Amino acid sequence: MKAFRIVFCLLLLGFFQQESFAQLTHTGEEGFKEWQKEREEEVLNEDGWLNLAGLEWLSDGEFYLNEKEEKLALETSAESNNLGYFSVGGDSVWFMPSPNIQKKHGLAAKALQYPEENYGELAVEIGKWKWSVIERGGLFGVRVRNLEHPALDAFEGIPVLEYNPEWNISAKFLPRFNQSIPITNVLGQVNEWNVMGVIQFSYQGKEYELITLEEEGKLWVIFSDESNVEATYPSGRYLYVGYPDSKGNLNLDFNYAYNPPCAFTAFATCPIPPPENRLDFSILAGEMLPEVVEGH
Repeated sequence: MKAFRIVFCLLLLGFFQQESFAQLTHTGEEGFKEWQKEREEEVLNEDGWLNLAGLEWLSDGEFYLNEKEEKLALETSAESNNLGYFSVGGDSVWFMPSPNIQKKHGLAAKALQYPEENYGELAVEIGKWKWSVIERGGLFGVRVRNLEHPALDAFEGIPVLEYNPEWNISAKFLPRFNQSIPITNVLGQVNEWNVMGVIQFSYQGKEYELITLEEEGKLWVIFSDESNVEATYPSGRYLYVGYPDSKGNLNLDFNYAYNPPCAFTAFATCPIPPPENRLDFSILAGEMLPEVVEGH
């Protein structure tokens, strides 16, 4: 983190320029269709959002993972279709497969699932089931995937509006250092996020600011607007923003606004926009509200 902030300071001083993920290959209208395709692939892939089938929370001790009625359930005792159990202690979570599952699938007797350096690298897969352990607000959760989820076949794409250059807005970036902000997620959990700065822009003669966070070394904005009432996802959308030039100038291209994972599944922990990032006008650009399998 410290190293990234040093690099970021050099960037702001004009030593070099870099672009964020969303605009590294997609600047303005060029590459917009490719971006749409990549977004759909992101949602559909094995570590995407459409195949999520559960999210259950652990506490200290042992919890058994049982298969019941085409679902996985965490329980305090092993049932007939038990896959194994989780052991939580301190800052680590281990999974121990049941003896028959271990033998059938050639698994180790004990598998560390948390902590992991990169999300998903310590996932365990048994048949059509795959799961990882996440941490939110000091709690550990088991995020379950059904690799044969019906939502995968039912997916018809993400609705998105045609590119409109009027929503590619010139803006100014003002850096902030050693600042954080509490952000609440859809489950009511509160986590501290690093604040990278604020983006200032004008729309229809009125001045606005958006708090900019850090997401995997990129500038990231969580925002809501008046389109959330009917056309876009109710809690708001996300946007990666390209790094500023040496004078702090950048483009705020709302055409690349995208849906949070919670638009596709009930088993995500999406952060919601802070009050400062709730805009009082409608942004009819970017991804719109998708249709997903009922009950997903």
